[in-house]
Amino acid sequence: MIRAWVGLGRDLLSSRWSLLLIFTIAALFGHIEEGLPISQLAGWFVICGLGLVPLARMIAEMVEALADKLGDRIGGLISVALGNLVELVVSFTALASGLYHLVVISVAGAVITNCLLVLGISTCVGARKKATIEIHPYSTGLQSQQLLISTIFLAVPTIFHLANNFNLGEKAAALSDGSNIFDSFASYSLIVSILVLAFYLLSFVYQMGTGRSLYLRQEEERVLPPEGENKPLSVILGMLLLVSIVLVGVSENLVESLQLMVVGAHLNPLFVGLFLLPLFGCFSEALIAVKAAATNRMDLAMASTVESSVQLLLFVLPLLVICGVPMGRYLHLAVPATSLFCLGATVLAVHWITENRKLSWYEGSLLLTLYAVIGAGTLFLGG
Repeated sequence: MIRAWVGLGRDLLSSRWSLLLIFTIAALFGHIEEGLPISQLAGWFVICGLGLVPLARMIAEMVEALADKLGDRIGGLISVALGNLVELVVSFTALASGLYHLVVISVAGAVITNCLLVLGISTCVGARKKATIEIHPYSTGLQSQQLLISTIFLAVPTIFHLANNFNLGEKAAALSDGSNIFDSFASYSLIVSILVLAFYLLSFVYQMGTGRSLYLRQEEERVLPPEGENKPLSVILGMLLLVSIVLVGVSENLVESLQLMVVGAHLNPLFVGLFLLPLFGCFSEALIAVKAAATNRMDLAMASTVESSVQLLLFVLPLLVICGVPMGRYLHLAVPATSLFCLGATVLAVHWITENRKLSWYEGSLLLTLYAVIGAGTLFLGG
């Protein structure tokens, strides 16, 4: 057993990305104090962000190993629960601190980063020498539909949220992105979250049951090696738990430094949540997607970006709403208007370029251009 632990640790540390663990150690044991100069706060934020990178890579490798060990059905469910573990931990830390606005915007930002920046780069890399590249007609179609419906599921509560604000007038401030009081909108958010989560789990019943033959993946589509085949299940789970504990410590300092930096430097919270924070959390998806696209495995690149985004909206965000109830942190399932519009534009762009089940580098450049347009708008004009 000890040899298995040592072997798994050696495999995880063999990557050149493990050199960034020095930032992980610094972020884990460092102490952030109020009143620090903005330059030091920004430095701490960068250190904490870079400290997440090797942890995200390790988690991605262990989740893949776990999925290989348990098989397609159970492995698929494990991937659902742990595929966005970095984003989940960071958002959970922000929720525990009462930063409701940051939770909602960072989830939307992770979707925008995955679908525009990462998928755009992957498409340009994969189609760099071809007129078009084909993608899986069924899995890609389902991912695109789920991404579209997830935005609708968020838009409907947001409309009710805005309507309540309009009707309440001066009391509108009470209905923000979250509350410490279990009000009527918190109750509504909880009900919708349970329904959305059930709907998402039904998609796996369909993919692994009735429509199983339509969504089978070829073994050669895997990018990461099946390391789980040679490692005991208990060792993989133990190492995953250990890395997750370290991840929680780094995330706490990341959120604290971000909060102090936004207040002290008067930074635009929309830009920070939509673009700055997701760059660190989406690293593992980016690494897998670009590597897959470079080896002509665009279906896997799509799964690492679009499917990951679907998971954020249909699994992670509702789970945060549900988990916040026993904590006394009632997250409202509503997205600020500007963030919702940017999210809607992202979803429509992805749906449009994947509708014919073919991709080109020109369509990849469209995604990157839209990412730059939204980024510039939130940096200079977003409120």
